[in-house]
Amino acid sequence: MQLASTSEPSPRWELYRVLSDPTRLRLLGLAAQAELGVSELADLLGEGQPKVSRHCAALREAGLLYGRKQGTWLLLRLAPQATEDPVVADALTAGTQLCEEDGSLRRVATVLAARDRATREFFARGDRPPRIGPPDELAAYLRAIAVLMPSRRLAVDAGTGDGALLEVLAPLFEKVVAIDRAEPQLALARSRSLERGFDNVTFVCGELDDEEVRSATEQQADAVFAARVLHHAPVPRRAMQDLVALAAEPTDDGPGGAVVVLDYESHRDEALREQEADLWLGFEPSELRDLAHEAGLDDIQQGRLPSSWNGTGPDRHLVWQWLAGRRGPSR
Repeated sequence: MQLASTSEPSPRWELYRVLSDPTRLRLLGLAAQAELGVSELADLLGEGQPKVSRHCAALREAGLLYGRKQGTWLLLRLAPQATEDPVVADALTAGTQLCEEDGSLRRVATVLAARDRATREFFARGDRPPRIGPPDELAAYLRAIAVLMPSRRLAVDAGTGDGALLEVLAPLFEKVVAIDRAEPQLALARSRSLERGFDNVTFVCGELDDEEVRSATEQQADAVFAARVLHHAPVPRRAMQDLVALAAEPTDDGPGGAVVVLDYESHRDEALREQEADLWLGFEPSELRDLAHEAGLDDIQQGRLPSSWNGTGPDRHLVWQWLAGRRGPSR
């Protein structure tokens, strides 16, 4: 084992010299318990910080302590494999015993707890107002959990509109194809994507069954999303079939791509025909399930969403439902 930090190993007598000071032995004993700052070590030893810094520097130079910078802090711990040297192992045993005798070893837990005091006091005040709704850092949370998804190569956002769903899909999937038949809506989605730094989104203007759309997705999407789109479709049955056609076909190695639909349950608010250009006043759950099954979805699940999740738009008073399934084998 090479203990010194230089390219040439130090003479053996140099190691004995470094370990001849009781303060350095105690430093080894404390650094073996936890990663500690120089000021924390000085407090535990009852020594001045400059003196402790010099001793720590000698131990680091010999390769016995490992240092890590954290802002203005220098955190120290026993170097990996340091105790493989029998002389260092004996020195550590002696240093630990000295720390037990002077009580510094018991105080390590107190020093570590003191780090947490300011944080505890900050959050214990409880004087910050709660944030309602999705957090501004939602994309960061989603990107962190994306690794838990087994299939996230490609997602399709059918009827992306102003790109609101991209806030969820872009952090989760490696690539997203955002489709809309209105160029002004795609312009809004592009602007959002640029502002949010979503560089993995491809925008396509067209109908779901257009060749350009099929080319962009290669009909191999891991997931296809249609959020409040179906009630705008001239022929919902055909729209559902087009959504399923964009999902990957099942193979011997795995299931087909997922299709997720978010839309309204049947309602009587005729005003939405004028306000939002809705063609259909929602769908009965059984009706939506039949459309999905007929289009080739298997393993269908569906449910109703809490009204508190409906946002603040003109459709917030409606009952929202979701349906999800996987593309099955060709029938």
